[in-house]
Amino acid sequence: MSKTNQYQSDNLVPVWDLIADSYDYKDFEGPDDKANLQILIECTGDPHNKTYCEVGSGSGTTSAKLASLGANVTLIESSPKALSSAKRRFKKLHLEGNYYLMDALNLGLSAESFDVVWNGGVIEHFYDSGKIKLIREMWRILKPGGALFIQVPNQFDLPFVLYKFVAERRGSWPFGFEDDLTPNRLERLSRKAGLDSPNIFSYNPVSGWWFMPFGKTITQKLGLNTPRRHAKRSRLGHVVCMTAFKPK
Repeated sequence: MSKTNQYQSDNLVPVWDLIADSYDYKDFEGPDDKANLQILIECTGDPHNKTYCEVGSGSGTTSAKLASLGANVTLIESSPKALSSAKRRFKKLHLEGNYYLMDALNLGLSAESFDVVWNGGVIEHFYDSGKIKLIREMWRILKPGGALFIQVPNQFDLPFVLYKFVAERRGSWPFGFEDDLTPNRLERLSRKAGLDSPNIFSYNPVSGWWFMPFGKTITQKLGLNTPRRHAKRSRLGHVVCMTAFKPK
């Protein structure tokens, strides 16, 4: 096993290059996207005049929202196509950003550089050794007093887990290796990475049902597809969230 493969699967970048082909055509204005931004701001504070670093930025949609609210944002990506898509998004919205094509596990950035370091839907694509290394790297570049914020899919979101199980066996799962986490497991990994008091909770009991047949239509008819409903905290929610503040 190579050193790299202790941390992640070999196809991580090719998988996300392929996923990135769809970014320019997706609508990222859904109630789930709005809820994710709401939770991020609730946990890390007003973004105005703060420096944010998204490590594994994907489409860059949330970072663009933060930039529109006055944040100075830096995007880190290992997928060239994803980073190019994010740049196009920022340019289209007349927003400024800093962009780096870089290995998230070996960030070539100075220590204690950012007020907020965060990502969503990233660390679950690494093996446990990679998850711990990534959290440590994100913590290293965080300023004292700053906030580390991480979101991952919740292994207790049963409709989503069922969908993923079937899709993987049918060969139709598009996201490569994905090791979803429970809140307790994310806490254990965070503590192994050196975090003393991570705050962890789960939310969004709606989005998991979207993966079921007619799930989005049914939740819409039930009046559940609102940012408030998606932001509701629930043990069975789709998203596990971890926040930790670096001591001053």
